[in-house]
Amino acid sequence: MRNSRAALFLVAGVVIGLCAGVGASKLGAPEPEAKPASARGELVGLWEVVSVRNLTKGEDQPHRREFHMFGPTHQMVVLAGEGRPRLDKSFSDMTPEEILSQQPVGAGFYRYEAADGKIVRTNIAALSAYYEGRSFEGRFEVSGTTLALRDSHSADGHEREWTMRRVE
Repeated sequence: MRNSRAALFLVAGVVIGLCAGVGASKLGAPEPEAKPASARGELVGLWEVVSVRNLTKGEDQPHRREFHMFGPTHQMVVLAGEGRPRLDKSFSDMTPEEILSQQPVGAGFYRYEAADGKIVRTNIAALSAYYEGRSFEGRFEVSGTTLALRDSHSADGHEREWTMRRVE
């Protein structure tokens, strides 16, 4: 099961990258329905998290190395803590103790709809099955090369704001 999820995330990342880079019609699929530029065009691309604020508690919180990739209709998130030990084996060959040494890690693949600063993301696949099938409504704001994404998709229900910079 672990190997199939890892393969799913790899394939999903490649598909999103291809769709964002060359357009779905060039892959033989119809173009997604046009959405307003503020909802689609501004979000599409790769973003790196630079800060996370817990809005429920009113405090900044530590964050991991985290990337959000938005295609025209799907989003993929991958994150990993820094300072993890480097092990000379792939994730699928690690013991449970070795996997725990790699924490924190996370990944998710979402379908999203965005308009007028609102975004609804539905989780299709995640490293934690807890999130699969769940939808989360939030807000987003793009200003130049900065994206602010606010929602309460964490298991604790707290609302957070992820501030990201566009990766050029």
